[in-house]
Amino acid sequence: MIRLLIVDDEPIIADGLFETLLHLTHLELDLYKAYSGMDALRQLKNNRFDIVLSDIRMPGMNGLELLRHIRSTWADCRVVFLTGFNDFDYVYEAIQNQGVHYLLKTEGYPKVISVVESVIDDIRTSRQWSELVSGVNERMEAANQVLQKEYLLHLLNGASTADREEQFEQLKLPLDPTLSILLMVGRITTVRSDGPTYTERTRVDYSIQLIVERHLSPAMRIKCAIDDRGRLVCFLQPLASSIEPDTLEQAFANVLMFATSMLDVIQQSIQLSVQVPISFAISNRHTSWEESGRTFARLQYALDYQSSIDSETIVTVGESDEDDEHRTDDEEIRLLLNKIGMLDALLDDGRVDDLLPLLGQAKTLLSRLTSGDTGVGMEIHYRIAVSLLSYINRSGIASRHEDEIDLSKLLRADHPDSLPFAIDYAIGLIPLLLELRQSERNRKATKVIDRIKDYIADNLAGDVSLTRLADIVYFNPAYLSRLFKKTTGMTIIDYIHEIRMKEALSLLENSDMKIQDISEAVGFTSATNFTRFFRKYTRSTPNEYRDLIRVKKSKLD
Repeated sequence: MIRLLIVDDEPIIADGLFETLLHLTHLELDLYKAYSGMDALRQLKNNRFDIVLSDIRMPGMNGLELLRHIRSTWADCRVVFLTGFNDFDYVYEAIQNQGVHYLLKTEGYPKVISVVESVIDDIRTSRQWSELVSGVNERMEAANQVLQKEYLLHLLNGASTADREEQFEQLKLPLDPTLSILLMVGRITTVRSDGPTYTERTRVDYSIQLIVERHLSPAMRIKCAIDDRGRLVCFLQPLASSIEPDTLEQAFANVLMFATSMLDVIQQSIQLSVQVPISFAISNRHTSWEESGRTFARLQYALDYQSSIDSETIVTVGESDEDDEHRTDDEEIRLLLNKIGMLDALLDDGRVDDLLPLLGQAKTLLSRLTSGDTGVGMEIHYRIAVSLLSYINRSGIASRHEDEIDLSKLLRADHPDSLPFAIDYAIGLIPLLLELRQSERNRKATKVIDRIKDYIADNLAGDVSLTRLADIVYFNPAYLSRLFKKTTGMTIIDYIHEIRMKEALSLLENSDMKIQDISEAVGFTSATNFTRFFRKYTRSTPNEYRDLIRVKKSKLD
């Protein structure tokens, strides 16, 4: 929607331009008018305008003075000046300004329409922000550290690895996407009783990351990231120069040997530099990217277990360690909890194809738990339940659909045997929740649109500008315009024209009101503009239409 302000001290010109442009629905204009420079200035202080179509010579504040105010407030606003033959000095000064056009008043409406269309095309082209978009790569260079971290952690949480090679290239990750990885996880312990500030914690996290990378990078490719729980995750690979097809295993063995040998040195360096203890768990086998999430879960489990012994442990975790007979289930639990952390985002995006398999994994795992695993089962269940309950509340569907959502089935899980049944209910509930959310969105949108329609019907002769309509429902004007078209299939301008036409036809058919009075009743500033509008839609004048109706009625009588 393009917002255009018409400024002319001659009302007949301003009104004529307003009515002419109002009926060019393909331009999707939100139109305003002012009868003086000062009136225009008041409107410019309260609204952003894309185009100002203004007379250049006006009493009080002329067009050039108005232009200076426009440039100081809305620098991107285009200005089209209407000039007379004797305005050369004004025109010469005006055309020194970028984004200013001018045309002669004597050239008529077709020329005005042509210039306005050209300016609108220019605005829409500029809004593609081609120069800004071309600069995204430069910005991404600066943001690459964050993007690399987010992507790698996303992989650990079970994201698809199908486009891994393309993503690695785009993000310029210093790792080989076709090669397996050796994973290492660090647990950073906060020693202050009151906890560090956000800035302090960020400084410590990145200092640790830098220390680890500096110590290990001479002997391997390494990329580290800090996850949302403050854990250091390191992805290790052999240097490209040390890899041969028949020496890959040895290359990874060298990486493991070097890393494990350096971990105590790294711990000391971190303690001396940032005064925090850190524990490390490193896998003794390299793993594929597809299986990295499971290895990550295994390392987390090892760190959690070892942290009960000391805050600065170093442990190497193998595939066949037998320290705990429940290791496999514990790893699956950890991996599942990592994935459940993505549940809120999956629900908000409506990704059923990812949601249902995730809950299916939870149900399978819960069905294997014994009575001694009640706490773990409850954690899995209630983390899922809380995500669903939060979704229900923020979607605004709880109070309106109490009969369809039985929260007691979702939240009641007081025994291990009842947990799979609770997850079953959650699995069945998700498609319903997504459907109810869409229904609630549609209901709210329809309520807003109905309110707009009622206001238009009651105020056809008043202010039905997009800005006024948006104020009624506390929406941004551009958003309201999109919502109206999305909901009704037509623009607000087209709808207003349709309602004005229906009301005009009704008044012509069922009343003896004068044409001038009818034109004012349906929101036109003059009978001439009303007649032009009416002829466009019916191919007859208002009087011709009224006469035709009277003839038809007389024949019926």
